[in-house]
Amino acid sequence: MPHDSYKTIKAIVETELKEKGSRFICRAKPVSTREQAKNFISSICQKHYDATHNCYAYCIGRDKDIITRYNDDGEPAGTAGKPILQAITTRGLTNVVVVVTRYFGGTKLGTGGLVRAYGGTAVLALDKAEIIVEYLKTNVKIVYTYQFSNLVRNLIDKYNADIITTDYGDLVQQNIKIRKNKTKDFINQLTNKSSGKVQVIVIN
Repeated sequence: MPHDSYKTIKAIVETELKEKGSRFICRAKPVSTREQAKNFISSICQKHYDATHNCYAYCIGRDKDIITRYNDDGEPAGTAGKPILQAITTRGLTNVVVVVTRYFGGTKLGTGGLVRAYGGTAVLALDKAEIIVEYLKTNVKIVYTYQFSNLVRNLIDKYNADIITTDYGDLVQQNIKIRKNKTKDFINQLTNKSSGKVQVIVIN
């Protein structure tokens, strides 16, 4: 897999597992920031405020910038959040949050049973999800006069960049996202073909 790519899920998926009367409801969602993951977790907790537990794990970023978190939400330590996280990482996924909601059914499962139930529900959800390959993107701002509109448009198309915003004034200002390993070539092309008259600013 290219060094600037990663695997994630395409859309929200939901599964349910029943174990000795307890219901385990799992929802997995693609996210790109910790804030998005936290908001999703909060929304599930609000929806299932009456549940016995809402346990979760998420993985965001990659390589040295990877962020992983998990929470057992009152279950014995290591029996819920950790197996959920393991279901994510063993599949080589990132930018994913998984929440497993439990409604207690009256029979205790023991630590091994909890690990199997929480991890198993997460596995069901992620195996159900469509796995896709995404690419790391660079945010770039382009500022230019109208005479360079065709040049900019053609290069954006050539490099399959995504236009995020466009502001038309005395100058055109565009914010785009472009695949990380194509950024340098894209900037060089713009600079050379416009003789340096197109301003390019790398945001992050």
